[in-house]
Amino acid sequence: MDLDSQVNHVTTEQPASSSSRVKPVCKPQNKSFRSFSRVIISAGVVSSLFLGTLSLVPTTHASNDKQTSTGSVPDRTVSVPSLASPSKPSVTSSTTQKLHYTEVTGGYYYTVALRSDGSVWTWGRNLLGELGISDTVRYRHTFSPVRIPQLSAVTAISTSGEGYSVAVQADGTVWQWGSGRTPSQVPGITNAIRVTAGSITSVALLRDGTVQSWQKPSPKLPNTMNKDAGKKPTLHRISGLKNVVQTTLSGYDGYALKKDGSVWIWKEADEAGSPPSKAKPVKGLTNIKFITSKGGQLMALDSKGSVWRLDSQGKRIPYHHELKVKTLDASSNYVLLVTTKGEVYSFGNTVTGKQGKIKQLSDITDVSAGYYHSLARSSKGTVWGWGGDKYQEAGAPATSSGGMVYIPVQATLGTDIYVHGKLLQSIYPAVETPTTLQLPIKTIAAALGAEFEVHTAEGLISHYTLKYNDRIITIKPNELQYTVSTLDKLHPQEDKVVTLSEPIGIYSGATTAPYEMLQGLGLNVTWDSNAARVTINEVK
Repeated sequence: MDLDSQVNHVTTEQPASSSSRVKPVCKPQNKSFRSFSRVIISAGVVSSLFLGTLSLVPTTHASNDKQTSTGSVPDRTVSVPSLASPSKPSVTSSTTQKLHYTEVTGGYYYTVALRSDGSVWTWGRNLLGELGISDTVRYRHTFSPVRIPQLSAVTAISTSGEGYSVAVQADGTVWQWGSGRTPSQVPGITNAIRVTAGSITSVALLRDGTVQSWQKPSPKLPNTMNKDAGKKPTLHRISGLKNVVQTTLSGYDGYALKKDGSVWIWKEADEAGSPPSKAKPVKGLTNIKFITSKGGQLMALDSKGSVWRLDSQGKRIPYHHELKVKTLDASSNYVLLVTTKGEVYSFGNTVTGKQGKIKQLSDITDVSAGYYHSLARSSKGTVWGWGGDKYQEAGAPATSSGGMVYIPVQATLGTDIYVHGKLLQSIYPAVETPTTLQLPIKTIAAALGAEFEVHTAEGLISHYTLKYNDRIITIKPNELQYTVSTLDKLHPQEDKVVTLSEPIGIYSGATTAPYEMLQGLGLNVTWDSNAARVTINEVK
């Protein structure tokens, strides 16, 4: 049974609000619309069908309201003036080095990516904490990257594909999340350089070239006690391994690649706490520079660019030697090959049903074979996704019926939000649209010390208010303007009406507002795409 069908995806921000949208919707509401809205609000549920009729940006569903992060735009810095006026934001060039993704890996309906500043971003479905943001929040789907709050200075990532992931920080510590758990440090490891997450065990490659393994924690279901909380895992150093440069896992089988190009195998114990077997060399594999075995048989790439596959008897079999390959990845169903020219080929039971060259991709550095979707990263650090996109794990809304992406789509770059110089730690992303950047306004209001309220009349949302210092913003659902009023009785001012490119909306279960709206509070707001950052500060 699909676990997702057992989860009720609702929002808990009350009362429920109108949808997010890319293009303005200015038509008056008719009686049937108002009647349908009452049903939505009384149930506390945001209907994806209802939202889809109003927006080109599909809505996701969650169960709390707290936070932020988002995607890329053309290289520019957009500064919003502090004065609440209808003038357009000024655009200036940015000299900041543009951030990019350095690693990407796909799993079962989700994606994990490492950004060049050491932050970790995720998108897709969050059923049991696979996005690393919470073990209780349910994201039905999100293509806007969400930053994992607890992780920083990360140098390497890995996922088992089944919702469990691990990461290495620059200080050599290892962190794990998923299977119903938020990120936590793996005790006892302080000098790791790489990690491999497996379905049964995980391994860390240490700086001295040795390998340690530990058993993957048992899954924790939502709203249950974590019996393993604080329990230190048993670490095992794999005997017979030294000078290791890479590891990979497939069930109970572990493989290590040494500096001399030899490949070694060991067996993990099927009983918790028992040590694994001593590693021994794999016959027939020499001058190897890369290995993978995620969910299937071992595949190896030699120094000449030829790929070899080991069959069930351990015999070496050539695999598409017509291609000169520089890297690859494999799942239990299919294989992705990247040629020395940067082209991508997919063979087996592929995510689109088609085999051969992915014609739309070039200059690719590495790939990841997820369960139902594939990922590729270019030399410039852009990420492309294709295949199954039911939960937008490919990095953008599905482009074909049945939740599919047949032509690779580019994933957005996660954007940080700084309020008064402090990074906003949020479980809700900022959302880039064709005209602006939508921000989770309730979370930002809390960080500012402002008051955000939803006002209702006869069971329908009549308007929203955002109060900060001596100013108050009033905005109605679906409207492309807001009113700024002053609360200063000693220096009264006339109300000002300011236009917006988009109305207030809903995304990932949080009420969102165009970032320009914050100018009405007398704040300086800057959106720098190269730095992937929105800053919100007082006017100096």
